[in-house]
Amino acid sequence: MRPVIIGLLVFALTSGGFLAAMLLSAALPEHHLSKDSRETAKLGVGLMATLTALVLGLVIASVKSSFDDLSTAVKHTAAEILTLDRTLARYGPETQEIREQLKSVVRQRLEKTWPQGPSLNSSSISSIACRRKMTTSVGSRLKPWI
Repeated sequence: MRPVIIGLLVFALTSGGFLAAMLLSAALPEHHLSKDSRETAKLGVGLMATLTALVLGLVIASVKSSFDDLSTAVKHTAAEILTLDRTLARYGPETQEIREQLKSVVRQRLEKTWPQGPSLNSSSISSIACRRKMTTSVGSRLKPWI
């Protein structure tokens, strides 16, 4: 479900519960509406709200940790692939076929992983261009390792 639909559903159910409680309060006996009963209900609601906030915080922390781990793995893999490509490029035209195969494999894997394609905005495009320029300038100064 879409988040907006879920939010509207939660809002509708909460509002419905509130209206039902208002209607039922008129039918309750007087001893259920005493000050002590209301305080006990407030304590129960406060406890439930605190536990819900705690669980929600733990879920968010877990998701963020998983996202950070995956993001680090993707960046590390991308850096290794770029390093391999740049190293192969420094060995000259005889490695061109291998580089093309590497690009093809990486392109297929990216399309399989993210079939909707990249979501680039203007700042990420300029950042990518800047990184390419920097990588090219640094890579041209490095010599092959043999």
